[in-house]
Amino acid sequence: MRERWEAVYRKTEYKVMLEQQTVSLRIGEYDAEAERLIQAETGLKNEWFIITPCNPRSELARSELNLFYFNQLRYELESRSGQWVQALNVDLSQEWPDEPGFLITDADRVWIMELGTRFYQNAIVTAKLGEAPRLLWLPA
Repeated sequence: MRERWEAVYRKTEYKVMLEQQTVSLRIGEYDAEAERLIQAETGLKNEWFIITPCNPRSELARSELNLFYFNQLRYELESRSGQWVQALNVDLSQEWPDEPGFLITDADRVWIMELGTRFYQNAIVTAKLGEAPRLLWLPA
């Protein structure tokens, strides 16, 4: 099962909505300019994470339900200090609908993993400064 989802996640474009522009990230592809722009806007010092609450367990959910999950995650982020911006996960093969989420910088990894698990996600995207984005698989 993990291999199937890894293939899907690898062909996804992870768009980060910065104030002045949108940058696109891909699993396994380091983009120094995108990293510089994220760092300039968010103050990124070490590591970032992209998380979506949509389509739990990679099962399509109604748009109203995904919006509810999105707002719940946003509330979680607003209730904690830290820097985050909106993101959008786009399946370039168009087999999956776009999934809104967030890029969160320099957050506690355990807390991020707990959020992903609470929203029934298979994985989140993460990278440290100077490294290509990768998948961080969550416990089932």
